[in-house]
Amino acid sequence: MTSAVPASAPRVRPSTVSLAVNLLYAAAALELIYVILGAVYAGKLAEGAKRAVEGTSQANAGQGVSSVVSIVVGLVIAVLLGLLAFFVGQGKQVARILTWVVGGLALCCTIGAFGFAMLGSTFWEQARKNDPSLPTWERYNELLYSEVPGWYQPVTMVLSVLTVIAILVAIILLALPKSHPYFRTVQQEWEPPVPPTS
Repeated sequence: MTSAVPASAPRVRPSTVSLAVNLLYAAAALELIYVILGAVYAGKLAEGAKRAVEGTSQANAGQGVSSVVSIVVGLVIAVLLGLLAFFVGQGKQVARILTWVVGGLALCCTIGAFGFAMLGSTFWEQARKNDPSLPTWERYNELLYSEVPGWYQPVTMVLSVLTVIAILVAIILLALPKSHPYFRTVQQEWEPPVPPTS
């Protein structure tokens, strides 16, 4: 007669993992809002950019193509963050590792976009040396955002910053020692059957 192997106790999700999951879902939602705003106002931004560089060497720069690429990349990031949040919540080690990878790439893309925006004036002034017909950086931005509401720039900036913070904190939380046990595979210990007592 063999004794039944006791069922293993269900894993309890630590608060660090729960918070990381919620932050990943929040980051996905923020990214989705950012993408929706970008899609809604893409045409207006393209019109503003076209007007700003009309009659210059940058007239055919392909603003519409970059907007589409930005929207597609944003959608992919939002979906990936949502999927990672779900599977991290299930305790999948692969999802935890992918969160570090995808989260790191998303952070690099967002921080890179910030860096490019900050260095935009430098690049623009360099281009103006080759084509003096280009407007000043300030005038370019004024024309670029002339067709969108005044709240568009600050809102998209806040969304980007919050997304970066949410991803960064989630990555840190998943790396904490308190989170490790939740992602370990629980192995059932085999116990030999106890012989019946006479």
